[in-house]
Amino acid sequence: MSATTAVPFVLEAQPGTDIWKKPPTTNVWNAPITRTATGPLKKFSSARVSFRASWTELYDQAGVLLVPRRASSPSSPPDKWVKAGVEFYEDVPQLSTVCCDRWADWSVAPLSPGGGGSEEEIVTIEAVREGDENGKSVWVYRVVRDATSGATLRRVPMREICWILADEDDDEDDWVIDVSPLVARPAKNASGPLKVEFSEFEVAWLS
Repeated sequence: MSATTAVPFVLEAQPGTDIWKKPPTTNVWNAPITRTATGPLKKFSSARVSFRASWTELYDQAGVLLVPRRASSPSSPPDKWVKAGVEFYEDVPQLSTVCCDRWADWSVAPLSPGGGGSEEEIVTIEAVREGDENGKSVWVYRVVRDATSGATLRRVPMREICWILADEDDDEDDWVIDVSPLVARPAKNASGPLKVEFSEFEVAWLS
């Protein structure tokens, strides 16, 4: 079972918007969150977004946002979240994953094997439930596609996240997960908004 938002669509983020949590007191949650798909955490299977933008400002970002939370007590800002996609850092767009359990941590990798990446390149990011003999997790991938056919050529692993599914079998309170396309422009002195064109946003749930 899947939920797909009509595409394409464009999302905008004004200067000074971000999702970030850093000790001792920074806890920013003011990125524009829309088009959210919500379902039981134990039913989450995968999420995929495809997007492109003109990256110009430090930390310009877009991708997918995952927010696991207790259904009975939603909080804002939430305690736990994951965002994965592209972030503009050191003057080039980079693959980026940020995970927040208590505080956030951040990892970056080149968008292309040679480093850097095209500003107008369409990027596809996928977060997928997986499991092995050691347990279950969510893997984040950059999906590389054929430019002509759109067929998947390879899936580049970005990060394995083990804590995100840890509470799904909690009998005392049902956990849900909010899945949203992400766009943010942390630079406060930017001259205008960041505009991101999404050509795909799909969330799949286990039946």
